[in-house]
Amino acid sequence: MRHINPLLLLLLAALPALHCQASEKDELALVMRQLDQVQASLDRARVVANQEQDARFYFDYQQATRDITIMKQGISTYLEPSRAQPSSRSASVSGQYRAEEPSWR
Repeated sequence: MRHINPLLLLLLAALPALHCQASEKDELALVMRQLDQVQASLDRARVVANQEQDARFYFDYQQATRDITIMKQGISTYLEPSRAQPSSRSASVSGQYRAEEPSWR
């Protein structure tokens, strides 16, 4: 039977733990990709909703898109900070996406 180097065994045992710990930037990059996927899903849902206009209430796709844009801008600003301009804290996510059907529609 072959003898296995104990250091190699230790390295192989620790490899899964090293692989599971992604950096903060990696995680935030993943969030950015997921937000892109959410936006694509919202766009597809908007197309379906435009075909079915009988509802009294509707999902506010424009507000959801604005909120996704704000989140992506915040993450981008954190990942690639601009030292020349101060960050703006005025934009906030509304979280309100249900709206009543306008009477003019």
